[in-house]
Amino acid sequence: MSKIDIQTVMPQIMGYQITGTERDDVLTEMADFLASMGMVKPTYAKAVIDRENIYPTGICTEPYPVAIPHCERDGVLKTAILVGQTRNNGITFQRIDDTDLNVDAKVIFMLAVDTNQGQLEVISKLMDVIQDEKVVEEIVHAKTCEMIKEIVTNAFMNG
Repeated sequence: MSKIDIQTVMPQIMGYQITGTERDDVLTEMADFLASMGMVKPTYAKAVIDRENIYPTGICTEPYPVAIPHCERDGVLKTAILVGQTRNNGITFQRIDDTDLNVDAKVIFMLAVDTNQGQLEVISKLMDVIQDEKVVEEIVHAKTCEMIKEIVTNAFMNG
């Protein structure tokens, strides 16, 4: 596999500590945060939830499951990844590979990518990142949003 030039589509990476406990509430909470930062339009939350209902994004990674909710670029103003750290047991998502099964995602990577090609590159790079057990574990145990941002940024740049 050729190395992706992530520099050309490097997203703004932000850490976030989730307060919600239900999937749709969490997706709205995260999308609203991205909107407040000028990254997405206010309609982004509904678009992400609608897409998640059709194309689930829960991934059964080890040692902790993750989810990668996103939607089409229409609602995106600037490319960003909001990395949400969940509390306690995680947030229940349907699995991407078997919608009859669920995972309790401990980390949620909400993508907002403003180009089609960029979305493929960012998702490809993110798949490499989430398959690194050490990185996911560090995110789960990070104490601050800044630590989450630093962990993911380093993984994107050096992974």
